[in-house]
Amino acid sequence: MKRHEVEPVARVGKDTLELGPSRAEELKWKIRGLASVGVAASRPRLQWHLESLGDGGDLRRVPIRPLPFRIGRGQGLELMLPSGSVSKVHAEIYEAEGSLRLRDLESTNGTFVNGQVIKDAGIREGDVLHFADFEFRLGAPAPEEPEEAPATLSLGRPRLPNRFVPGTRELKELLREAAITTVFQPIVLMSGGAPTAYEVLGRGRHPGLPETPLELFRIAESMGAEAELSRLFRHKAVELVRHRTDLPTLFLNTHPAELSGPGLLESLEELRGLAPHLDLVLEIHESVLTRPAALAELRRLLSESNIGLAYDDFGAGQARLLELSEAPPHYLKFDRRFVAGIDQPDLANRRRLLRSLVGIANDLRVKTVAEGIETAGEAEACRQIGFSHGQGFHLGRPVLADQL
Repeated sequence: MKRHEVEPVARVGKDTLELGPSRAEELKWKIRGLASVGVAASRPRLQWHLESLGDGGDLRRVPIRPLPFRIGRGQGLELMLPSGSVSKVHAEIYEAEGSLRLRDLESTNGTFVNGQVIKDAGIREGDVLHFADFEFRLGAPAPEEPEEAPATLSLGRPRLPNRFVPGTRELKELLREAAITTVFQPIVLMSGGAPTAYEVLGRGRHPGLPETPLELFRIAESMGAEAELSRLFRHKAVELVRHRTDLPTLFLNTHPAELSGPGLLESLEELRGLAPHLDLVLEIHESVLTRPAALAELRRLLSESNIGLAYDDFGAGQARLLELSEAPPHYLKFDRRFVAGIDQPDLANRRRLLRSLVGIANDLRVKTVAEGIETAGEAEACRQIGFSHGQGFHLGRPVLADQL
C-alpha cells in the first residue's frame, strides 16, 4: 500500500482542518463497504474519527476506515505514529455487533481508554484514547463523504500530549438531561448575623461525572460548553425556588466566557420572566474587570431588569481600583485569600490594607462581602475592619432548596 504524509494546511472551522495534497498527488478518500459501522445501505453512512490536537491547538480529524483500523509505527498500517514508544502494530479499532471496540495488540507501552489500560474494550464518542503517549479522542460520527481514503496516515509526534479531558460525552448528557442541582449558601450581615442573601452554587448529578462545579467547568471548557453549563445552573436555581416569596436576594454566578459571547442578557431576561418577584444579583469574576465603560453599560442593562451586580473574588488577581471607581457594582466580594487568617497578629498590614479598600467601597456606596470566613476569629476581624456582609462555613454552609 502506498504511504502518504498528511499535513494540516488551512483552518476550515472551529474543529476541523483541511488536509492538503501530498507531493505527488492530492489525497482522495476511498469509498468503503457499508458495514464499517453497522449502518444500513439505505441510510447515509456514518464516519467515526480520531481527533488529535496539533502544535498550534488546531483539531485534526483522522477518519477511522477501513475496519479493522490498525495503529502503530509500522509501515502499511491505517495510522502510523512514528515513535519508539509505539509498538510496530500497537492496537486496532474494529466493529462488533454494530459498535466500535479497541483492542491492544500486545503493545509494549499499553493502550488506554480514559486513563485505564485495556486489552479489549468498547469505545464511545468522547472517549480519550492513548497509544503509548499519543493521545486521541473518539469523534462523533458524521455522514461520510464519498471520497477515497489513503492507505496510511502518518501523524508526527505531538509536543504537548494529554490535553484532552475525559468526560465530554457524559457532560453532553448532563446538559441534555439537565442532570444538575443547586445549593444555597447564606450571605449574612456582619452586624447581626442574619442571612440577607444566598449565593447559588451548582452541583452535578450525573453518575459518570464529578459533582463539583470546578471539575464540571474544566470539562465544559474543553468542549466550549462553559457558557451553556453556567446558564443551566442559574436556570435550575430559579426554577427550584420560583414559588417562594420569602427569600432574600439570590446571587447568581457567571462564567467569564459569557461576558465575551452572546446570550447572557437573554438568559437573564428569561429568568426574570420565570420569577419576576425574586431579588437577583449577578456575580462576575474580577478577571473580566478590564473595560469600565462596558461594565457600566452592563450595570445599566441589568438595572432595567431589576438585577443587581456584584464583583466576585476581588483581589484574586489584582485589586482593580480604577474599574471599581468608574463602574461601581452593588456588591464587592473580597477573595478568600484576603480573609484567611486575617485575625492573626502578624497580618496587621493586611488588615490595614483591607480597611482602606473597604473604606473606598463605602465611599462609593458599595456593599462589601468577606468570602471564606471559617473561624470565629476571622469573623470578628472582618467586623472590626468594616465589612458589611460575610460568607463562609463559619457563618453558614450550603443547603438544598427545600432546607432554606
